[in-house]
Amino acid sequence: MKKLNFKIILIQFIGIIFLINGLLQLRFYTAAEKIIYIRKHFKSSQTRGHDPLFPAETDIFDFWSSIYVWIFLGMLLGICLISYINWKNKLSALNNIIIALCLYIVLRLKFFRRGILSDVFHPFTVTLSDDLAIQFFIEAIIFTFIGSVILYVSAYQNLFNFRKNSSKS
Repeated sequence: MKKLNFKIILIQFIGIIFLINGLLQLRFYTAAEKIIYIRKHFKSSQTRGHDPLFPAETDIFDFWSSIYVWIFLGMLLGICLISYINWKNKLSALNNIIIALCLYIVLRLKFFRRGILSDVFHPFTVTLSDDLAIQFFIEAIIFTFIGSVILYVSAYQNLFNFRKNSSKS
């Protein structure tokens, strides 16, 4: 086993953040009608009657709790993926623990619920489409692709050893 490598930990952490956000945006895409309805309904103070999307008032809260389940599943998928990458590259198991603790802290700070990363890419997706569902889908593709590329790059440690490679030449 090798020692801790904080560059790889940081790169893998950023990759996992993008991957989780991509999965979350994909979930938003699948439930775009409900999100549009919730946004319109809470902006207006009208009382509502029977609605096929949310028959009861508690269904809205159940919908948002299912979003948190997707964030948690994305986090588990990311930790398993990082564990596999670190195992194949014979990196320390402490890398996985540090990344899991950092993800837990980010989760507790409600980073994903606030949509901080999505707000950065929102002007780009608005120029591509006016439909909210398509915007969610574009963001899901972008975030998942960026996260996958970052995790793929983290698997190749020789990319981070510039000094050692340049001294051999």
